[in-house]
Amino acid sequence: MNGDQKAFHDFYLLWETRIYSYFLNRTGDYMQSQELTQNTFIKIWEYRSTLSNEHKLETQLFRKAKLIYIDWLRLQTTIQKRKVAEKSYAEITSSDSMNVQQPSLETLPEKLEKAICHLPPMRQKVLRLSHIQGYAYKEIANELKISEKTVDNHINKALKQLRQILSGIVLALLLIIKFI
Repeated sequence: MNGDQKAFHDFYLLWETRIYSYFLNRTGDYMQSQELTQNTFIKIWEYRSTLSNEHKLETQLFRKAKLIYIDWLRLQTTIQKRKVAEKSYAEITSSDSMNVQQPSLETLPEKLEKAICHLPPMRQKVLRLSHIQGYAYKEIANELKISEKTVDNHINKALKQLRQILSGIVLALLLIIKFI
């Protein structure tokens, strides 16, 4: 299959239904399962040169599917955390607006984005990968070709800077997002 499109197409036809069923059983969503199935085969094609001869192709395919599913779960968790935080923020600001004469014109995501933009570029990238996209420190280290300790340092420094930039309420919501 190392570059042979016909062989890959045959492989795809052979396994597409089983991979789709794998995702459908886990997500319960037809469209999402189709997308995850496509992503799995795209990744297999992209990394075909690194496939091992020691393991069955089927095993490697399902390992890749499992990793793609885990990434999808992380993304769903991040999205859910954001929704909860935005709802909490909206509830807090709506109850505060009765006590404060000048309501804030910016939403939480706008304030957060503005604050993140004040960080150095590498800290921005590491923070976004970790807290927004849900990557693990090891994944970030591999992607950016830096050590996990450096990733940890960037995260700590970024959060420290954000504490200085953001108001108390937004910081509290950031901490809620991190620990939900």
